[in-house]
Amino acid sequence: MNKRISKPLTLAEANEAFPVREARERAALSIERRFHLAADSEPALRMRLERIEGGGWEVVVEVDGVDVTQRAHPRAMKGTAVAEDRAAVPEAEVAERLAGFVPDHLAFSVMPQDRVKSRRTIRPRDLDLREATTIFGNDNRRAFRDTSFPWCTVGVVETGRTSGSGVMIGPRHLLTVSHVIDWAGAPPGYAAGWVKFTPSSFDGSAPFGEAFGSHIYWRVKEDGDGFLTGDEGNFDYVVVVLDRRIGDTTGWMGARGYDDAWNTLDVWHHMGYPSDLNSGQRPTWQGNFRMDGTDADAQSILHKADVFPGQSGGPVFGFWPGEPWPRAVAVQSWQDSTTNGASGSKSMRDLVVQARSDFG
Repeated sequence: MNKRISKPLTLAEANEAFPVREARERAALSIERRFHLAADSEPALRMRLERIEGGGWEVVVEVDGVDVTQRAHPRAMKGTAVAEDRAAVPEAEVAERLAGFVPDHLAFSVMPQDRVKSRRTIRPRDLDLREATTIFGNDNRRAFRDTSFPWCTVGVVETGRTSGSGVMIGPRHLLTVSHVIDWAGAPPGYAAGWVKFTPSSFDGSAPFGEAFGSHIYWRVKEDGDGFLTGDEGNFDYVVVVLDRRIGDTTGWMGARGYDDAWNTLDVWHHMGYPSDLNSGQRPTWQGNFRMDGTDADAQSILHKADVFPGQSGGPVFGFWPGEPWPRAVAVQSWQDSTTNGASGSKSMRDLVVQARSDFG
């Protein structure tokens, strides 16, 4: 059990405590966009900008010397398996490693302000096996395109295996689920295949650019059969260390272990990229739902918020009084015919602390 902390705010309380605000400063920022190609020798590059009618620029890059008979992929990741008896992080550093960050160049709101209509592209189906899809009653997910905080901290996670959702949980730290990671595709000497993260992705646009995984922390590797049982569901989270500090631009959520004293509270929110709406191209948000923990350090946390494949890895988060950022307490993981399951609690919090301590 976690030490008792103040309870999270309801949506009405959070709206009162944290009114919508514009960015505190205007800033022209730098972003990175990357692609990978094969070539026998260093290619030659030419770049130009073209103005888009209605606003914006198109960046055109021409590359000479590409070998189109070969494929190139991002780098695989080194990794660290973290056991329960992990190396201790000094207590004085724990609070710092779990804190969030709101950049002054971003607006802030506790609900997405720029909401858009969704188009259903996959019909739901009834399943008795644990998969990441159940809609209970009315569908309460709402698509949005905000680039304000904290909505910009969530993005699309792509791997050589599949795609899902994830959230910035540190300056270069991505929190997502184990079952989207390509564990089997890693070359010798590496822990996992490549990971690409695009925060605030919307219809293919990437206002903050993208980053790639360089190191990964995990408790349990999902075995690749597509279903989660036992510890695979209880420990279905990883922290990916990205190859650059994209969080300085997006900001990041804090983290906290789930406390079962919160079981009766309708205070939780979730964001992710469901494949049944808009073909997974737009993020959705749902708020004001409750969860039911299982009174353990590592646990599946049950809920009936609406989820579908693609939302796996998206954060379940809340707002606390006196804290200017939300904190993730779990990530969406699985479902069966009666409930949905998020994976989190104390061991997830400790994984975040370890990754942020090892990689600043």
